[in-house]
Amino acid sequence: MRAWDGDYVVYNPLSGNTHLLDIVTGEVLKIIAAGPARASTLCGRVAEFLELPADDANLAHQVGEILDVLDDLGLIEPARGC
Repeated sequence: MRAWDGDYVVYNPLSGNTHLLDIVTGEVLKIIAAGPARASTLCGRVAEFLELPADDANLAHQVGEILDVLDDLGLIEPARGC
């Protein structure tokens, strides 16, 4: 994973695909790459990154969509039993 000018380029060695991610999606992936994280933790970290209130109602929805995209791309998989 590399960051350039506000975007992230990610290579998935399992699929052989390269993906261009926006900065927020890249930050979420970077957090997850450091270790498993609950959606609520991700929301807090994204809120901090974007300098938004942690209780922003739309943020949880957006983080959920980001997680769906990353899962669809095969870059993450949901953790069970957390």
